[in-house]
Amino acid sequence: MSLSPPVFLKEREENNSRFVEIQQSQTTSIAVEDPLQNLCLASQEVLQKAQQSGRSKCLKCGGSRMFYCYTCYGPVENVPVEQMPLVKLPLKIDIIKHPNETDGKSTAIHAKLLAPEFVNIYTYPCIPEYEEKDHEVALVFPGPKSVSIKDISLHLQKRIQNNIRDKSDDPDKPSVKRKKTEEQDLSDSKCKEATLKRIIFIDSTWNQTNKIFTDERLQEMKLFSS
Repeated sequence: MSLSPPVFLKEREENNSRFVEIQQSQTTSIAVEDPLQNLCLASQEVLQKAQQSGRSKCLKCGGSRMFYCYTCYGPVENVPVEQMPLVKLPLKIDIIKHPNETDGKSTAIHAKLLAPEFVNIYTYPCIPEYEEKDHEVALVFPGPKSVSIKDISLHLQKRIQNNIRDKSDDPDKPSVKRKKTEEQDLSDSKCKEATLKRIIFIDSTWNQTNKIFTDERLQEMKLFSS
């Protein structure tokens, strides 16, 4: 007498196994399409209460706003600061905003509200000086010369090597063996520390981006796109 399970039981087990595989595949696909699904969201109770009470005054400029002041980058009177979640980012963010961009429609302000110590907003033509730190800074902007974010470390190392090579080629400075050795040691040391510390974003409509993007102060920045 055979002790093997009936055929229909085997088929059911195979179907169940196939169903589990399909479910896992769909879950993985959803996770890739929606990377934000596993984020822990803070309570929205403070915003719900503020919405019920309506517009309120900004504590700095006195303007009437809903939730936050898009001019002063802070919450309004009926949104307690201590109830706002603060986010720590792994790097600094500089946002260059076009002067014609409507402040009330800018989503860049949300980043400043939630991570005030890590985010700075500048109104063009005001742009910070990045010349001595260009190996730590990148401009995120799509374009034919942009490189993938996953390759950022390699390109930062190349930028350091190019900068050191340019300095060593200065005809006004004598070239000696000791100097080359020191430069090589410096290059090796900096390459090991080639980490992205600051990202630049442009905040404007597509029709207005060209004016900021073509600014010579940003031309030396490495372009990255996701």
